Amino acid sequence: MTRNVTPTDPASRRSADGKQDERAPGLRERKRARMLDHLTDTATRLFATHGYAGVTMEQIAAEADVAKRTLYNHFPAKDALLARWVEQSLRRDLADLGPQLARRRSAAARLRFILDASARWCEAHPEHLLAYLRFRFGAFGAGERPDQTVTGIDIVDTWRALIEQGRHSGELRTDSSADQLAIWFHHLYLAALLRWLMNPRLALKAEFASACRLFFDGARATGG
Repeated sequence: MTRNVTPTDPASRRSADGKQDERAPGLRERKRARMLDHLTDTATRLFATHGYAGVTMEQIAAEADVAKRTLYNHFPAKDALLARWVEQSLRRDLADLGPQLARRRSAAARLRFILDASARWCEAHPEHLLAYLRFRFGAFGAGERPDQTVTGIDIVDTWRALIEQGRHSGELRTDSSADQLAIWFHHLYLAALLRWLMNPRLALKAEFASACRLFFDGARATGG
């Protein structure tokens, strides 16, 4: 089946030898991705050196050697730069934890393993975490993601996958969907996180453990 194209259709662009050039869109996307990575890496280094609150968009643009307009075209605010770094870190860390996670035998053990790793990261980056949560809650309140530069990864997806495993193994109830259980678990996770942010003297690992026990008390399958 063929498709008619107009002269302005990107698919009709041809190289000097007359063949259709299908590489152009991919090249543009790769260049954009490299720029996003460059800007994110630059901002991350500045955050580590000067603290998140002490860094401005103007500093990031100067350090990255780009025009301020270029930076703002890709990221509307430094919160978006931070969000991209946080979600890249989450993707990388979850991949690194995969082999150890697979050795955990129960749904509860697997969830606790991820929670313990999350507690370590959060305790090492409280300032970044708070700014990231403000960004994410702002996007939620607006009903949409404010930009398209973050990775799209969400830890709720991890909860959902682990809960689905627990449902299949008979550990967790099946009268509620994995999606619903994942959202409920995430609400407990956020409640523990916010309680710790308001009172840093608490042990976040212990707060997460309490949330996990509460979830399993309600979600455990009969006889599980």
